[in-house]
Parts: sequence; structure tokens; C-alpha cells
Amino acid sequence: MRLIFRAYSREIIPDCIPGNLSRDAGFTIVEIVAVILVSAVMAAGVVTYISRASEGVVLAIELNQLSSAGRMAINRLAMELHNSLPNSIRTSPVSGGDQCIEFIPVRAATSYINPPFSGSGSTTFDVVDFTPSQHGISGGFAVIYPRNQSQIFDGDNGAVYANWPNFPNRRPIQEIQDIQDSASVDQSTVTLVTAHRFNRRSPNQRFFVVEQPVSYCVVGEKLYRYSDYGFFASQVTEEESGTCSVTPDPPDRCLPNYAAGPARKKVLITDSIDNSGITAFSIGTQSLQRNSLVKITFNMSNGVTSITLNHEVLTRSTP
Repeated sequence: MRLIFRAYSREIIPDCIPGNLSRDAGFTIVEIVAVILVSAVMAAGVVTYISRASEGVVLAIELNQLSSAGRMAINRLAMELHNSLPNSIRTSPVSGGDQCIEFIPVRAATSYINPPFSGSGSTTFDVVDFTPSQHGISGGFAVIYPRNQSQIFDGDNGAVYANWPNFPNRRPIQEIQDIQDSASVDQSTVTLVTAHRFNRRSPNQRFFVVEQPVSYCVVGEKLYRYSDYGFFASQVTEEESGTCSVTPDPPDRCLPNYAAGPARKKVLITDSIDNSGITAFSIGTQSLQRNSLVKITFNMSNGVTSITLNHEVLTRSTP
């Protein structure tokens, strides 16, 4: 900025400003108030924007956490349902949002060669070798052509604890004692705990080795996985207070709880479920001609935020 000095005056005036400025120039009260009001409005807008952005971030984090927990539970259940015995999936009635889905998991499968279908039955028969091998493995249950759901769950047929489970003769299922290598090449010998006659031949000679049933239950806000509780013709749906046990005669029909013995298992899969008024598990028509869809619905909630997850699982119905 260039300054001009006038000889007849000691006043220094910037030459870039036209005319002279008054010594008392400044802001009026109206201008100050206007600036304050505009600044306040702008500040309020900025604060609101930041607040909503922060709330959006928090909401996104909460939804992601709920969704991740629900998806992990659904993926685990879906994987097990994919590997369930055909026609073994059943659900309990909905009670205030609580519900169970039960199925029989398959350990291994192959083709049978000469199982007993006539007479009084037999304790041994041969099957094509399993992949992976099942030689030396004991326990489990042999299943052929499980077309009748009530028969494959009928392990409490007049049974007492000493001889439970008690599968009747001429049924699609019987308990396995062990599986050993056969004298014939590429074959295995299956030995049952008692002489048994399977009631129907499989059109494709399918043979399954299965484990005890498994139940996934929505109980309140939690999802539990139950196992090692046995075969019951009527689906077991409720916990009992105290220790769940099969020692009395007839056996208690209850799912295992944390106070139960080591042979029984109850695992928490996830929490934060609010399924009030919602059907968690529903099954499409199961038939010998087509596969079925299982629909899973979980409403995940932390009390403030909620998200509903829906998933469909294609399951095998053709045995």
C-alpha cells in the first residue's frame, strides 16, 4: 500500500481508499446482532449435522454388530441343516417367540450291499467303503430309507434307561456297535447292537450313519444348540428346572441344561433376539419327489435398534 504525505498536514491517508475515513467509523449494534444471529444459525446447523452424522455412525455400528451375530448363527444352522438326514427336520409350535427346530445330523453316507430286509433280521451286513473311512469307529445309528419321520425318532418305544434307546424291529434305524474293514475289497462291515430288520429298501441303495438328534431353540432372547439328549417320538421342546436326566423310568423328556451331566450339551449360539410374534423356523412340504425349503427368521435387537434377518435353506427330502 502506497502512502502519500502532504506537507501541509500530518495526516497520512492511504491512496487506495477514496475520500477520507471518519475517525469514529465502526459497527452498529444492529450489525453486531445480525452477525451473532447468522453465526448462531450456522453453528446450530453444523452441530446438528455433526450430531446426526455421529448418530448415523453409531447406528451403522449397532446394525452391523446385530447383523453379524445373527448371520453367524444362521450360517452355522444352515450348514448343519444341509447335512441333516432326509425327512428328519421338524419344528415345535411357536410359544411367545420361543421355538425349536430339530434334525438328525449325518456322520457319513454310502451305498449298502446286503442289509437284512427279511426274516428276523441280522446284526451284521456289508456296505461300500466310506469316504472318509469309518473303520474302527463305534456308536452312531444305521439308517436306510427314512421316509417316515415318526419311525426314525421312535427311540423311546417303551424303553427304560437300561436299554434306551429302544428302536423296534422292522424300522429304518438301529444303533451301531462298530464299523470294521470287510474281507471283501472296498467294503466295510457294519455291526448292530441287536438283530434288526430294515423295513424298506432304498431305490438308490443309500445308507446313512447318523448321530443323535440336534435342536436349535430360541429361548427368550437367546439361541441355544442342544445335543446328546436322545431320540424321542414326540419332539422335546422345553427345559425343566434342575438337572435334566434320562435316569428315571420312563425317561424325562427335556432338553439338557447347564446343570446336566457331561454327556449332555447345551451351547449358547447368540443372544439379542426379539422374536415376539415371529415364527423363527418354518418348513416347506417334504416329499419323496422334491427337496424342501427351511425358512429361518431372526429379529435381532439390542433394545433400541433392531434388524430382521431372513434366510432359506434347501434341504434334502429324497432318502
